[in-house]
Amino acid sequence: MNRKILISLTLVALLFVSSIKFVDKVGSEQLDRAFARSVAIFAIARGLNGLISVVQGTEVYATPAGVGVNFAVGEIVDPINDMVERFSWVMLMSSVSLGVQEIMLSLGQTEAVQALLAVSSLFVLMMLWIPKLWHAESFNLIFKSLVVFMFLRFVIPLLVLFNEGVFTYVLEPKYEAAKTSLEYTQKEAEVIVDEVHSGNKRDEQSWMDSLNVKKQIAGFRFEMQRLWENLKNKFDHAIEYMLTLITIFIVETVLLHLLALWGFLMLFKTFLDCDAASFFSQNNPLKK
Repeated sequence: MNRKILISLTLVALLFVSSIKFVDKVGSEQLDRAFARSVAIFAIARGLNGLISVVQGTEVYATPAGVGVNFAVGEIVDPINDMVERFSWVMLMSSVSLGVQEIMLSLGQTEAVQALLAVSSLFVLMMLWIPKLWHAESFNLIFKSLVVFMFLRFVIPLLVLFNEGVFTYVLEPKYEAAKTSLEYTQKEAEVIVDEVHSGNKRDEQSWMDSLNVKKQIAGFRFEMQRLWENLKNKFDHAIEYMLTLITIFIVETVLLHLLALWGFLMLFKTFLDCDAASFFSQNNPLKK
């Protein structure tokens, strides 16, 4: 009797939660937060990509009096260019994962799934409490159908809540620190590129008007070298922050999702493999 009361109260509670859609609302809000984070980081990646394009199209030149100044821009942008490509790929993968979760969440909210969940729950309760309706094989079939509908209805919202909980209490501080640092580094790099462009605007006549052309060019060379080295350092820091964000997004949208899904699937398989009728039949008056 205690088992029947427990399963009955559980089914009534789940049906109540399903009807008020509390879990759906919370799950949708958490997915929206995850999408907002993904969009924010993707925007930074686009900004870095645009900055890299500007740097690649920049030429440092000064050639009056036969003295030239040249810098290998490719050596500066190649490492971060490769990292931005990988970064963009991870963000795409994360977005796809969030999109799949959104679709599955919508599937569980459909009227068909909710109706099947309600009907199967009603049949299970009727067979538990009305002795004349008890039939072990039918009970097992209906109970396993109920587990399938429960899985469709609640597993994705619970996955989303699990992932968001881990992010909030474990990953969020590192995410905010890396995001803020990456944004700041991007702005600093943009300032350096503007300084390079400003230095490039000196025409040959302005060089020739100087009293000591070679000294002016040497100073220009030193200044450009300093700016490019500074830019290289900023890009190196950006790579470090991107690696941190890549790790966070892979853990949040892939590894945690797969881990939680594996746990639910194991639980789901356990329910499907069990003989639910034998669990309740010892309390059923039909079994003498």
